[in-house]
Amino acid sequence: MENEQEKRHPKTFEPFAFILIVATSILGAIIGMQIVTSLGVTPNTAIIGALVAMLIARIPINWFLRYKSVHRQNLVQTAISSATFGAANSLLIPIGIPYLMGTPDLVVPMLLGAALAMFADATILYKIFDSKLFPASGTWAPGVATAESIKAGDKGGKRAGLLGIGALIGVVGSYLSIPMSAFGVAFIGNIWALGMFGVGLLIRQYSMPLFQIDVNALYIAHV
Repeated sequence: MENEQEKRHPKTFEPFAFILIVATSILGAIIGMQIVTSLGVTPNTAIIGALVAMLIARIPINWFLRYKSVHRQNLVQTAISSATFGAANSLLIPIGIPYLMGTPDLVVPMLLGAALAMFADATILYKIFDSKLFPASGTWAPGVATAESIKAGDKGGKRAGLLGIGALIGVVGSYLSIPMSAFGVAFIGNIWALGMFGVGLLIRQYSMPLFQIDVNALYIAHV
């Protein structure tokens, strides 16, 4: 009976799993809104959720040991990532539009509309995922990084050691103001996508001296 339960994929609404998913989602939403308002970008917090689940799995209590399941860890990282992007990109940014237009009285209607649109988009993406329109085999660099981290934590040994070393290097590099995320993407990203990204950066940097056109000032989608 126990073996059959272990083979079953864990459910989102399992009492203990649901509590952790809600807690990490709230954390992710706060992080997303704080960073998008201060830096203008939305961070990928999936790895935070995965690490939280991995750490909880190391607590020697039967309930916590359930999080040794990579599927439960995946549920947590998916939830926190969705909450981060949902709160920042789907809800917070749209309600800034009425303020820019000088109509703050439209903030609440905009928020309601944005929330409905977010749920509609999430439903559509869920339905078309792993189709020709939205293939699961596409190059999703942040997702690949999170998946490899979960696999490393599950198998332990050298992989776990490499994960720890990578985390340490990332912390040191960030402290020294080195863009470590760019290094990570360079290792797991698609060569063509990264090549075009590099071309875009070069054009942005040298468009003024070479062509006397500032593509950045013209808001051309070049990066």
